[in-house]
Amino acid sequence: MEGGLWGTVVILGPILLALAIGWAMLKNRTSKAKLRQTEQATRDLYDQGTTDRTRH
Repeated sequence: MEGGLWGTVVILGPILLALAIGWAMLKNRTSKAKLRQTEQATRDLYDQGTTDRTRH
């Protein structure tokens, strides 16, 4: 019985891991419109002088 449990873990473990990674990648996707909006907001902040471009 112990061998059957180990086989199940070895087979299902990678499948569950792949599903979890795929789900996380789908949830973290950003639309191009949202990315453009974020980039524009960052440029606006730099133009207003509220951030320092020279500091890293």
